[in-house]
Amino acid sequence: MLSLRRSVIVMAAVLAFFHFVVVGIPVLVSGGTGETQAFAAALFDAPIHWLLTRVPGAAAVVYGPHPAIYMLIFAGGGTLMYAVLGAMIGSGLHVARRLFSTA
Repeated sequence: MLSLRRSVIVMAAVLAFFHFVVVGIPVLVSGGTGETQAFAAALFDAPIHWLLTRVPGAAAVVYGPHPAIYMLIFAGGGTLMYAVLGAMIGSGLHVARRLFSTA
C-alpha cells in the first residue's frame, strides 16, 4: 500500500502535469492570445476565471492588454490549483484505502 506522502505526491503530480499539458503549454506557446488557449483556460480554469470576474478590477487580467499576467495566472496558477486538487484527492484515496482494506 502506498504511503500517505506518496499518494499525495503522485496525484498532485499527475493532475499538475495534466493541466500543464492541456492548458499551460497552449497559453505559453500562444503568448496568451487566441481562441484555442482561451477555450482551454475557460474550460479547465473556471474557478480562477469566476474569481477574477468577481473581484473588482481583476477582470482586467482576463480582458486587459497584459498577456504576461494572464499567462502567469492561468498557466502557473491553474497548474498550482490542479496540484492542490490532486493532493486532496490523493489524501482522500489514501484514507479510503485504509478504511476499506481487509488486511
